[in-house]
Amino acid sequence: MFLIREPIRFYCPLDEDHFFAWLHDIPAVKGVDGTVAGLELDIEEPIDKTSLYELIGLLTRYDVDRRCLRPLVESNPDPWFRDPGRYWHQSVFGE
Repeated sequence: MFLIREPIRFYCPLDEDHFFAWLHDIPAVKGVDGTVAGLELDIEEPIDKTSLYELIGLLTRYDVDRRCLRPLVESNPDPWFRDPGRYWHQSVFGE
């Protein structure tokens, strides 16, 4: 299981629906459970590049803390994920 925080706010019910639909459409996400600590994702590992791209995009769009993605990013061999010039890199690695 992999834990992410839920977005701080949704602007309308449809916004929330879109967030969860996008999350469920990510190929590596096999399940989502809400907990007091956040959303527990059942992720197929190793995560594929497309799914990781989508998770980065989703969490960025909904301003969810992306530091939780660091283990997934570090385990992916694609050099794109280690490029400090990427828009999301600072938010994942905090360096």
